[in-house]
Amino acid sequence: PDRLIRHRISKALHTNCNMTSWTRMTSSQLDTAGRKKVISTQLNSRERALLCDLQDVDVCNEALYSEINPLHLPEVLAMIYQHHGQSELYVALVSSIAGLLSTINRKKILQERVEHHLSIIKEHAATVETLRTEIAAIEEAEGNIAETENDFKSLGCKRRRA
Repeated sequence: PDRLIRHRISKALHTNCNMTSWTRMTSSQLDTAGRKKVISTQLNSRERALLCDLQDVDVCNEALYSEINPLHLPEVLAMIYQHHGQSELYVALVSSIAGLLSTINRKKILQERVEHHLSIIKEHAATVETLRTEIAAIEEAEGNIAETENDFKSLGCKRRRA
């Protein structure tokens, strides 16, 4: 176990030493270093399993891939194949299949949601029109009452109180 731990530490240090001083690195160089570390450790199931074993935590490939936006999974899978080969791609596909399948009908689901919300908008627009018609009728009735009262006043008629 000690030898394995030393090997992991030296590998991590080797990745860091390949770059210039961290304080003098540009953000692009930092991104490149981070990308290399993720590709070599997190996107390699065997390396990830060894790291998990060193840290005494359970390995769960599905958890890793569930954190990745399903729309980015094809790019991640292509990167895994490019850097680690077909067997790692297979492991990644098995672990990420649910996320991949969720993107298949995403466009149709989004289109259906748009249609649903448009129908709600139409319903609300119809309700608004009905309310405006009712308001106009009330205003017209109020106008008629005011005209009738003015007519009575001009004729000299007084309203009787009950």
